[in-house]
Amino acid sequence: MVDWPQAARAEFGKSIIEARHSIHNSPLFCDGSLAALLDLYPRDQLGIWTFADHGEGEEAPVKGEAPDMSGEELLEAVKNGRIWLNLRATNSHVADYAPIADQVFNSIQHMSGQRVLKRDMGVLISSPNVHVHYHLDIPMVALFQVRGEKTVWFYPPTERFAPAAHVEAIALREKEEGLPYSASFDLMAQEFPLRPGMGVTWPQTAPHRVQNGNMLNVSLSCEFMTLPALIKANATYANGRLRRDFGARPSRAHSVSAGTVSKALLARAFKRVGKPQNSAAVTPATFAVDLAAPNCTRALI
Repeated sequence: MVDWPQAARAEFGKSIIEARHSIHNSPLFCDGSLAALLDLYPRDQLGIWTFADHGEGEEAPVKGEAPDMSGEELLEAVKNGRIWLNLRATNSHVADYAPIADQVFNSIQHMSGQRVLKRDMGVLISSPNVHVHYHLDIPMVALFQVRGEKTVWFYPPTERFAPAAHVEAIALREKEEGLPYSASFDLMAQEFPLRPGMGVTWPQTAPHRVQNGNMLNVSLSCEFMTLPALIKANATYANGRLRRDFGARPSRAHSVSAGTVSKALLARAFKRVGKPQNSAAVTPATFAVDLAAPNCTRALI
């Protein structure tokens, strides 16, 4: 069961909205089930990352691999290391988790009064004390805490905190989701602690960072689109192409208007012509998960 506040519809997409849920009571998230999930999930699709300590500037996460480890071994490495696993679209890859995703996304659809599209429920399994750097997501996101505790800091989706050119680069897939961070930003941040049974959703492209507590964390990262969110995402893509290909200085896509709808249609035309020449390559793996190594990570030669 997922419960949203009665007044949430008016604030959806504009403010941070808290939910309550009972997903953490499911046996699908005990150690044995998580190990089995890691065995069932396509290993070549598994996102394995580690992060440097929290600091100013822009720090990219470091990608890893674990092709020959069992799910039980990989879970043990997460418990004892500094590792962040992202099982994107678990609802599509492992059938047992699809009903939970349906429950989550249907609750968002009912709460918002908007059709929920592109439903991607990822399971995040991460080490004690991991800090996920300052970043943003192009889709809308709802985060549900299942095990452990973490704190999320949310920042306004404005030029100061998320420069338009950076957001466009993420939409164009020229770069990963990270953004330059300054400690001064925290004066405008909303700090949100998450414990099992709690969930939260926030405005599209609002920057945020995450700090795990001193324990294993399991969360559901539920990415989705509504029609307004899809229009704004495509308008951002079009802005990026206009800036790069024609030297334009387009206005940011804050809301749905005649202008953003026109740009969303323009994005479709850009995509038919082809991707931009400078699209980012796939990030290579630079470490392997190794139970015997410090922080359970070993550099690849």
